[in-house]
Amino acid sequence: MKKNISLMIFGILLISCSNEDDEGIDCPLQFDMAFPALYIKLIDSNGNNLIENGMIDPSEIVIQQGEGFRFNPANEDINPTSEIREFDNTIQLYIQEELAEYVIQLNENETIALKFTAEYTEIPCGGNYYIPTGVAYNNQTIELREFYYLFYLVEVELQ
Repeated sequence: MKKNISLMIFGILLISCSNEDDEGIDCPLQFDMAFPALYIKLIDSNGNNLIENGMIDPSEIVIQQGEGFRFNPANEDINPTSEIREFDNTIQLYIQEELAEYVIQLNENETIALKFTAEYTEIPCGGNYYIPTGVAYNNQTIELREFYYLFYLVEVELQ
């Protein structure tokens, strides 16, 4: 009987222990890290998406300098008027330093260079990431818009 009570008390103490690393968060069980997402929309002077209208083929895009990318195709299952559709037919870039430069070959004739500034941010449970704070194209600062928490969009107008 005493063994059973001792085992119950030990079990309760074991269950009540947590691995709280930061700010009372039980890191292995409850913390789902969110990372910034930076999307590039390639447009013409009229604001038309050049991937969407077929002027740029996403399968031809090559990162010559930078951390990599992912093509974000249109999601036809989402309401056409939803704000998230702004990210259709864009390129998602990964920013992993405070000053980053991407050289992107769009096709065999056209290459662009984008320079990014970012802010290093530490998050609970030992995580970190860089939040984009500025973008330059052709030595001109272009608008960096935050749509949702940690979702950023840049429109690059090609000539």
